[in-house]
Amino acid sequence: MSKSFELPKDFLLGSATAATQIEGGDTNNNWYHWSLAGKVGKGESSFTGADHYARYVEDVNLLSKLNQECYRMSIEWSRIQPAEGEWSKDAVEHYRDEFRLLLEVGIKPLVTLHHFSCPEWFQKKGGWLGKDAVKEFLDFVEFAVKQFGDLVSEWCTINEPNVFANDSYVDGKYPPGSYGDIPAYLKVTRRLILAHLKSYKLIHKIRTESNFIGPTKVGFAHHLAIFSPLTSHPLARLGCFLSDYLFHEIQTKGFVEGKLSFPIGFGYPEGKGVFCDFIGINYYSRHLFKVSYNPGNLFAVPMVDPQCPDSRKNDLGWEIYPEGLSFVCHRIWDQYKLPIYITENGIPDEKDEKREKYIFDHLAEIRRLLDEGVSVQRYYYWSFLDNLEWNDGYGPKFGLVEVDYNSMKRRIRKSGLRYAEICKTKKVSFHS
Repeated sequence: MSKSFELPKDFLLGSATAATQIEGGDTNNNWYHWSLAGKVGKGESSFTGADHYARYVEDVNLLSKLNQECYRMSIEWSRIQPAEGEWSKDAVEHYRDEFRLLLEVGIKPLVTLHHFSCPEWFQKKGGWLGKDAVKEFLDFVEFAVKQFGDLVSEWCTINEPNVFANDSYVDGKYPPGSYGDIPAYLKVTRRLILAHLKSYKLIHKIRTESNFIGPTKVGFAHHLAIFSPLTSHPLARLGCFLSDYLFHEIQTKGFVEGKLSFPIGFGYPEGKGVFCDFIGINYYSRHLFKVSYNPGNLFAVPMVDPQCPDSRKNDLGWEIYPEGLSFVCHRIWDQYKLPIYITENGIPDEKDEKREKYIFDHLAEIRRLLDEGVSVQRYYYWSFLDNLEWNDGYGPKFGLVEVDYNSMKRRIRKSGLRYAEICKTKKVSFHS
């Protein structure tokens, strides 16, 4: 059976990565030290990456070969500012050259300033719990935009603030590895919101005053999942509601509206307004909530649908639930009417058996959203290359391009070639 549709010619298709996950070779970031402590995968190290820092010319050529129109990447704060008060000219020139190469082959860069990692000196001062954390991040933002703002007009301030705060201070999977520290989660969430609001104003100010070419666009990448109660039990419904509020809603209102909501605060510290030119949505899966009588778990714990067949699960056991993409996009669009970028959407699929259908099904949801008047403007597949999937190490294979970590040779997967055709023609088809 064959299914097909087309996307608008001005709809941009591309892919995404993060510096710490692919670059390799950096010993100044907190994830390198976290891996030294044995906290990554099977004793693996962020030092390996995919050797992208040395092979960026090859990788930009691969992006071009894959017909990518846009590319979301991050810059490594710890490379640019390896020590407090110290700025690296070599790192600046490296990233400038990468941006120039992208622009030369017609690929629009969207640059993320904070994608989970930070300099080790920042982490030692308490990370985002440190008293000067917001100011120190803003110093980095100011430096980066002044150095790269003539080449980069589109910025993502912070990636998945909810995941970062949760996995660092509640689940303990990210450095510093705190477990169950809800007060820290709330404090860090508040500071990430403040950092974004101030960064939004600062980036616009710098690019305007510098007369940099191109319209400035600033947003953030919000992880939005589907949360549903597994049963009609009141505690399952309550736990689902509380989790959704603390994991989704307070970040949405903070980053977009500038509003601090209970329990992280009240009011509008940077004034009322709109603090996003676009809203990035990272969407992967659905979580069903099972009753727990432990208030520390907010009375419910997330799980995969017990009826979900293996054919609808990825290599990490997450449910493949493409219809959820329409739900989360409507949730944002109906509230704010701001342009939406799908800044991450992808599947770990080592055998490359499910990726092509996964992409088709999610692009089909985007086609439906466009038909319903929702302004979804871009789709960034996660990810361009196989990479370090944070605490899960190098096992999950998300890449359109396979990486042999022994030789560092790249090989475009079959699904990657198929996606390249879609990027070129905007014609999407799948033969089941």
